[in-house]
Amino acid sequence: MAIRPARTCRSPFGQPWARTSTKRPRKSFVKGAPNPKVRQYHMGTDKRYEIEARLVALEPIQLRDVSLESARQAANKFLEKNLEANYYFQIVPFAHLVLREHSALGVAGADRISKGMKLAFGRPKGRLARLWRGDAVFIARIMKKDLAVLRTAFHRAQLKLSGAWKLVLRDITRDAANINRKEHAFKKKDLEAEKPKEEVAGAAAPGAEGAPTAVGAGEKGEKTAGGAPAAAAAKGGAKAEKKAEKK
Repeated sequence: MAIRPARTCRSPFGQPWARTSTKRPRKSFVKGAPNPKVRQYHMGTDKRYEIEARLVALEPIQLRDVSLESARQAANKFLEKNLEANYYFQIVPFAHLVLREHSALGVAGADRISKGMKLAFGRPKGRLARLWRGDAVFIARIMKKDLAVLRTAFHRAQLKLSGAWKLVLRDITRDAANINRKEHAFKKKDLEAEKPKEEVAGAAAPGAEGAPTAVGAGEKGEKTAGGAPAAAAAKGGAKAEKKAEKK
């Protein structure tokens, strides 16, 4: 079933429905809730910059995780293409609220059309992030010369989001937290997990650096002329002596 329009869930009202547990799923009030689809929350390189930009909400709103992920990809790809690693980009809210939908029958070939039930409880279908007026959805830090690129990236991200937004800029050249920052590059988990097969094969090959070396005489690796270990040959000789004594 396709995703319903944003107008069906963008207005925040009522009590948040987000009581889930990963350690003890049986204790969860919400069962069967899908995981948030935002892949990464920190991108770029965290180091000293000159300007901090925030995309701030002008009205209370709820955003789906798919909307946040779409806006993240649109902005991050543009920044990465034009600024390479000379930027820092962060997603502030975490989509922990559970979205419920009451499925209605209306597919092709159905003999009847169901309009559903008004204010029905429904089943978990996705995740939401709730923001109030003045809350930031994105934070970015760049140099002054790259301000035009950042405005374009945030405009592309804003097209994927519902509601009204405002770009707030702040000079951070004299901030103590900015001065004390050490350079740290954020990479995707997929790239960090993958390792070249050639390095693994080279490490396991005999004679390579770090590979296990041959052991000395009298140890577990020592073998007799027949090819059996010396310890096994000694045990076999002891058993033969015991059988001869019994006879």
